Amino acid sequence: MPAGGGEPYRIVVDESSFDFRGLAEERLTDLLDDFSDTLEELSEQQAVAVSPLWMEVDCADDRELYDVLYEGETPRAGRDARLRMIRLMDRCPTWDTDVPGLPDHVEVAGDGRDLAWSLCYAWWRTRQRHHVACLVFPAGDRRGWLPVSAIDGATGEAATEEVFHLVEAPALSEFWRSLFERENVTEQDFFDRARQSFPQLVFADSLSFRKFDGTYAEMRDWVVRLLSVVHDHFADALALHSGQPYQVQAELGRFGLDLSPESPNTRSKPSIMKQRDVDHEGETYRCEWHGKKERHRNRVHFSLPQPRLGDRILIGIFVDHLDT
Repeated sequence: MPAGGGEPYRIVVDESSFDFRGLAEERLTDLLDDFSDTLEELSEQQAVAVSPLWMEVDCADDRELYDVLYEGETPRAGRDARLRMIRLMDRCPTWDTDVPGLPDHVEVAGDGRDLAWSLCYAWWRTRQRHHVACLVFPAGDRRGWLPVSAIDGATGEAATEEVFHLVEAPALSEFWRSLFERENVTEQDFFDRARQSFPQLVFADSLSFRKFDGTYAEMRDWVVRLLSVVHDHFADALALHSGQPYQVQAELGRFGLDLSPESPNTRSKPSIMKQRDVDHEGETYRCEWHGKKERHRNRVHFSLPQPRLGDRILIGIFVDHLDT
């Protein structure tokens, strides 16, 4: 059944990407292992669905995937790699084929593909404004958001939608982050999506967009951009510059955001600094570092990486402006 107690799947395996032509045994074995590594890691986070016909796809001239993986026919690959991939694929749920108008032909960036069932499913779901990412075999060069064109079998309407293609598990963060805008994520759903998009961040329960001076629609994309920089670069900048505030600030400034700790003047006032303390799950964290949307208003305050949180960073305060 769909993931999330009824929500359609968010990741499918694109069986049409299994193109083994011209691959020597050692190279094919390595690629099968790489694919299985990614599939296993993704499956630990979220259900990854497959077409019920995945093993029937042609992976080489006159060869179905079943022939290569189950029977060990050419092009050959190592037995352990084949069995591991079979085991992981067999554990995947199958997406529902009973959808109206599912096409049987798509073009990916101009490259036509017949019987690309899961890619057609991803295109169809995207048409319903529910994006689905495609896990692809790593032999090719398909990465990121690519145009996929097809004809809706129910309406006869031709359309092009952008579908996300990933080869490695960390790329899934880019997919989630893109959906804030692509699916116009609501305020109610923001933090659920943020936890998927930024696994190294922890979000305090007290956070609310209503504490900003501005509407959710005005603030959301800036907050997503700031969270992206903090998640991807803050800990590295601290390590690179041994925690020296001005150097860290300059390093992060390369990303076009104003991120800094409180000034020495503010830090000298205990009662003022206490406003930067955030209670989270029975413990108190100081969220002195902050990002500024504008010089005089709208701040996101966050902590240093915290051993108590598994070295994750607490996003502790959304606010117009704290006392200084």
